[in-house]
Amino acid sequence: MSSISTREKLLSLIDDTELISKELLENSVAGKHQRLAPADVSQLVELLIHKDNELKETIKLANDQAKIASIMDTVQAEVERHDQMILQLEKQLYDAHHTLSVALYQARQKMQSIVRANKRPVNSEELIKYAHRISSTHSVSAPDTWQQGDPRRPYPTDLEMRAGFLGQNGQLLHSHPHLADPMARGHHAEPTSSGIGGTFSWQPSGELQTHNDLTVHFFLEWCAVL
Repeated sequence: MSSISTREKLLSLIDDTELISKELLENSVAGKHQRLAPADVSQLVELLIHKDNELKETIKLANDQAKIASIMDTVQAEVERHDQMILQLEKQLYDAHHTLSVALYQARQKMQSIVRANKRPVNSEELIKYAHRISSTHSVSAPDTWQQGDPRRPYPTDLEMRAGFLGQNGQLLHSHPHLADPMARGHHAEPTSSGIGGTFSWQPSGELQTHNDLTVHFFLEWCAVL
């Protein structure tokens, strides 16, 4: 037989107590000839006392169970709170993993570009020619001071680029080779091909290291000479 719940037991004891109390009250108001025998009344009183004690114990048990239920509710709320924290941490870890994966992929791509750049150094003379060709045939903007009909070109000429910052530094480093030594110190670059302007290559630091000129500024050259 399965055990009944505390609630059902309380209701059963209350019903039993009510019936016994009603029987005793009816016996007390009944006529002399209708009253129960003293032995029966004594048994009813003892049964009522027993039921009362059992009811008190059950009420105490119900109070203890209520306290336990309250503690369980508190623990359950704490568990749910920790579950939310774990879910947030899981999301943050997933985002961090995705960010690191993207950064690692981009870093590998960049390293491959650096390796390719070091294997194929670009001659600055060819770079100047190519930059002038792009600016003269595909330019889409001009200095703010340039207007339609201005005799000056909205793009630097080949001679203007050679006379600018890039060409001057190339000539300076070419005429003073010892100035280029500190720039090449601290890393191993690929052998450079001979030329008027020299070469450059990408280094692992991510910055453009120049050997015989500062070709990194060729994109801003036309702004400096106009």
